[in-house]
Amino acid sequence: MIEDEKAGWRLTYRRIAPGWASYSGVKNGAIRYVRAIMVCDERAALFTMNYRQSEKEPYDPIVVRMPVSEGTRLLMRFWGGEQMRTTTV
Repeated sequence: MIEDEKAGWRLTYRRIAPGWASYSGVKNGAIRYVRAIMVCDERAALFTMNYRQSEKEPYDPIVVRMPVSEGTRLLMRFWGGEQMRTTTV
């Protein structure tokens, strides 16, 4: 989060809760959404999604469902103690 702010992303949303955190921001016509989930041994699985602001409408349902999706729970189980690399779509 801090690194993205330093890189010029203007954060528009942030939420930190036990076991997970997410934030989103805008920069130069782009939107970035980041979701971090604690998996074990103080390791986190990260998911980063970048898309153009003009594509916001089709991506909004994905971002809204991310915190409670079955896919998120499966990632937590699948990655167990491994650290997941950031993926940009």
